[in-house]
Amino acid sequence: MKIVFFGEALVELNHSPRYQTYGGNVVNKALYLARLGGSRAISVSYATCIGIEKISMSMLQCWQRENIDTSLVKCLATKFPNLCFIETDNHGLQHHHYWNKDNAMRYYFSYGPALLNRALTNNDYGAIYISGSSIAALTDDDKTLLLSLLEIHKREGGKVYLDNSFRADLWSTKQAQYWYEKLFSYADIAFVDLNDEMRIWGSSRYLTQRYIKWGCREVVFKQANRTECTVCSLVIHSDALLRVASIKLAVQYGDQIVDNAFVAGYLAARINQQSISQSLLLAQKLSHRVTTCSDAIIPSDSMRDIM
Repeated sequence: MKIVFFGEALVELNHSPRYQTYGGNVVNKALYLARLGGSRAISVSYATCIGIEKISMSMLQCWQRENIDTSLVKCLATKFPNLCFIETDNHGLQHHHYWNKDNAMRYYFSYGPALLNRALTNNDYGAIYISGSSIAALTDDDKTLLLSLLEIHKREGGKVYLDNSFRADLWSTKQAQYWYEKLFSYADIAFVDLNDEMRIWGSSRYLTQRYIKWGCREVVFKQANRTECTVCSLVIHSDALLRVASIKLAVQYGDQIVDNAFVAGYLAARINQQSISQSLLLAQKLSHRVTTCSDAIIPSDSMRDIM
């Protein structure tokens, strides 16, 4: 299967020996899936918008070295990627601070050729992964355009994978509620962080009813605290959510780092028609490897046995 990940690229600053790194939750998920996909007939593309300066070009080369297809990446002469400073507190939890709200990603559909538009209209990809933060970065007109592209993609038999990532610096809870109600009706698999769900909706009341109403067929709920993350995967049958399997993940260097690996492992197995239980096990195995490394991405040699 060919899958495209759509989302924001970041230049990350932190206190590690490698002070500057390249990242972003969506592209890190794409990178892990590209590694896992080599032996699983999964081809990974990435759609984003960056600049043309040295840092942007270094990011592009980094993705290409990981066998990520970058033909849907746009490079704008007048815009730059977002800048993120990662602060780690005394408990090991990470806090992200963003600077460039007028970053290149916001203009993906506004400037240059309609790369992703054509790809989805032509049914070039079997699946697309979109993060909530990716949607938030777009203008309202471009959000509406993306919805129309998802409609075409689904009509042609394409799969849609969504997560509910919420960033308060990009939009309000009311805006997130409005757009998520529209978006998640297209989701074949929804990855739902319960902490983000609480930020958006204010409570866990009507949690499962929302996803039943929206028509999601498979929902992966994740609840994280300071030390561990509980993941429960469910399917909807006869208008009810049925618990299929659950696992626990260690959280050591930041919940989102573990989450990126988890989503990639889960998708690698599900795309290859493995069961939900088998998919959770592969996701758990890769996530466990990540907890041994403080960087956002572990070396490929550390996961060679499962690639």
